[in-house]
Parts: sequence; C-alpha cells; structure tokens
Amino acid sequence: MKKKMPKSRLLRRRLLSVLLLCIIAIMMIFYLVFNLVYKRSTNIVVEHTSKIASNTVDTTAHGFFQIKLGSLQSSIESFGDSVCTVIGSLQDIPDLDQNLVLETHLMEYFDISPSNWEIEGIIGFTFSNGEFHSIPSDPEGDRIIQETIEEFNNDYEQHSDFYGEEYSFQKHVGQYTELSSGTYSLKGSGYICAWDHLINHNVLYDDICYGVIMFNQNHYTELINNIAAEQTKSLLDEMNTLFQRYVYVIIAVIAGVMVLFIIISVILSKKLSDPIVSEHDMLVKVNEMKTTFLSDASHELKTPLATMSGYAQNAQMELAYNFDKEPIMEKLQRISSEANRMALMVTQILDATRIEEGRMILEPSPCDLDSLVRKTVETYFAVLNKNNNRLAIRIPIELPKINADSSRLQRVFVNLISNALKHTKNGTILIKAEEEGKFIKVTVKDTGSGISSEDMPHIWERYYKGKHSETGTGLGLYICKFIIESHGGKIWAESEYGNGTSFMFTLPVR
Repeated sequence: MKKKMPKSRLLRRRLLSVLLLCIIAIMMIFYLVFNLVYKRSTNIVVEHTSKIASNTVDTTAHGFFQIKLGSLQSSIESFGDSVCTVIGSLQDIPDLDQNLVLETHLMEYFDISPSNWEIEGIIGFTFSNGEFHSIPSDPEGDRIIQETIEEFNNDYEQHSDFYGEEYSFQKHVGQYTELSSGTYSLKGSGYICAWDHLINHNVLYDDICYGVIMFNQNHYTELINNIAAEQTKSLLDEMNTLFQRYVYVIIAVIAGVMVLFIIISVILSKKLSDPIVSEHDMLVKVNEMKTTFLSDASHELKTPLATMSGYAQNAQMELAYNFDKEPIMEKLQRISSEANRMALMVTQILDATRIEEGRMILEPSPCDLDSLVRKTVETYFAVLNKNNNRLAIRIPIELPKINADSSRLQRVFVNLISNALKHTKNGTILIKAEEEGKFIKVTVKDTGSGISSEDMPHIWERYYKGKHSETGTGLGLYICKFIIESHGGKIWAESEYGNGTSFMFTLPVR
C-alpha cells in the first residue's frame, strides 16, 4: 500500500514547484529584455554619437576656459601689485597721470600691441564712467572690445533668471570688489576677460578699473572634436564587445542561478515553520529610547516650571500682604533664572531636531573668543551654577580671531559649562584657550566627579546621559560635536572617574 504524503510536505513541494516555474519564467523574460536593451542601446549610441562629441567639446572647453581665466586673474592681481609699485616710485613727479602709467605698464606686462593681436589674441582695456577704452587705443581694438561686450551681454540676457533682468557686462565690471573678477564666453570666437580695480592694491590711488580680454580662444575646438570622435568610436566598439559577451554569459548565469535557487529553496522549505527574525527588537529599542527621552525631557521641563510656579505664588502673596520689595525681587529673579534654564533645554531639543533634519546652517563671521566666552559666562553662569562653584578664565589678549558662528559657538560653551557645573560641587571650572599652529585649542576643565570608562565611548551619542547621571536630556555633547566639526575643528574629552573632566576642542584661526 502506497504511503500517503503528509499535507505539509505536499504543500512545500507545490510551493517549490511554483517558485521554480516563476524563476524560470523570470529568467526567460530577463534574457529577452536584455537582448532588446542591448540592441536598443547600440542604436542609441550610434544615433547620438555627434551629440556625445558636442557635449565632450563643451565640457572640455569649459575646463580649458576656467583654467585660462584663473591664470589670467592671477596675472591681473600680480600686475596690480607691480603697477602700484611703479606709480609709488613716480609720486614725486608733478601732475602724474596714473592712467598713462597704468596703460603703458599694462602693454609691457602682457606684451600687448596691434601687431600681435591676431597672433596672441589679447587686448587690454580701462573702464570708467560707463565706457571702455582699448589699450592701446585703436579703432580695431575698440571693435574687438565692443564685440566682446555684446557676447557677454547676450550671455547675461539668456541667464536673466540668475543675473537679473537689467544686469550687463558694464555693471559687472563696474562693481567694486576686494578681489579681481573675471568671466568667459564660449560663444562666437571665444572670449575670456579678467579685471581688477587699482584701489584694491593701494587705497591711496584712484579707483581705476583695468583688465585684459583674450579673444579667438576657440581655435582648438577642431582638435577636441577629432579627439572626442575617436573616443566615442572606441567607446562604441567597447560597448558592442561588452554586450556580446554578456549575451553569452547570461545563459550560464541563468543555469547557475536556477541550480542555486533549487538548493536554497529546499533548505528554506524545511525551515518554513521556524520563527522569522524581524526588526521587532530594533523597533522596540528605538521606541524605548524615544520613551526615555520624552520622559526625561518632560521631567527636566517640569522641574523649572514647578519652581517658577511656586515662586510666582509666593510673590503674589507677598505683593498682597507685604510691601517689602526685596524678597519679591529675589523671587522674580529666581523665576527669570528658571525660565532661562528651561529655555536652554528647549533650545537643545530644537538644535538636535535641526541637526537631524539637516536644517542647522552656520553663519560664520570674525569672532573674538575672549569676548564670546565672557559674554556667555555673564549670561548663563549665575543661572546654571547651583553647586557653589568658582570660575577661572585664562584667554590671552593677543589670541587671534576665529571665523565662526558666534551664536552656535556660544551654545557649545553653554553646554560644556552646564555639564561641568552639574557634576562639580564646591569646585573650580577653568576655561582656557591657546594658539596651536593654525588652530585655537579651547579647554573647559572641571574638578568634578569625572566620567566612567564605561560611559566614555558613548558620551557623544544622541540621548545618552550616562549611567551615573540623573538629569539632562543627553543632547548637549551630541550638539557640541556637530557644531565644532561643522566649523572644521575636532572635539574630544579626557577624564578620570572621581578626578574631574577636561573637554578640549579646536577651531581654525581666521
């Protein structure tokens, strides 16, 4: 008598058969689609060869023009320093014509003359009162400059959404900047222009704008077109060879995948009844962290609220029955202090949200570290100091300025000082800064309880408070690390449990 197959095994065999048929069908469809894609891709490459060559020319030309423009701007800046030296040496000459000295020196410096315009493709100019003047003065030079102006103005007009409706080359050149400026155009015969203001190099001289135009810069496009065409043909041949190889390889791949799928399916079919490992544990952990954070944040915010409420009620009663202002003012000061403390916690939560969403944007500007530290201490030390600690500041007067977002950097000092005060009782908080090469090194050191070796690897993690900490949101050091690293510096900590902690960070010198 034939033994009856269990339903579970029969179900697994049917499932295996269906999956096997599906994989065969998928492989066949994949093979057909691959062939179609291969043929279509070959046709597209052939049809768009000229377009690829054109794009290659444009991309390469932009690179060449940008390199030439950068070199020309460097020469213009060097010329500015040189001509200022020449003018300075001639200051004793009565009625010195700075324009004449500038034009003569510009022609010598860049070897500009009508005889080599067509050979070198370079001409000088000055700009004043909205008008351009060729150097050397010549009708042909004026024509070249006018042609260049028209090409640049056409570019500005085509990109009016970026430059503005009424922006022009004349306005661009006339704008005073502290550095040399420049632009280029691939249209027509190709133009590169760089200019500078004499006043950038010596504020005692007149604001004379001078510059150099390089024209006929597209003479090498034919060579680039030939190179691009050769590269495109080589790419097309390589693609044909590659696709043809894949057509043959795919057959072997299909066979191998089918065999591997059968083996894996047999193994998996025996484990269908086993529990499936999911992301449940990870989701539970994330939810626990979120719940803990919300609980801690609620507690941290509730404490100053309760304090503020109590002092407000006491002040209200004293106002009703007592005319002595001193205790009322003290209670109002306590309310203000607790409000500031609560505002700090809310700011930390908002900063962490901005970091997580990528919305924290720095606005760096020249910043004096000593003034920033003292302003922070005056604003927050009395608010945060609940444990009768002393503060020492050691920042040299001659310390150079840094380029930083002062409001964000103040947040770093508030968080580090707050941590130090929270874990130190009847101790000393030291803030010092010193110059180390191209960086300023800042240290915030306390004589408090220190950080355990168990907590140290996790102090920069979001929401991590440490196993020995009962207050805080676990966001302060996380925010500090982000802000310091966003400024191009680094932050680290040194601590021995029971013997204080030192937080150090570096910031680039301005």
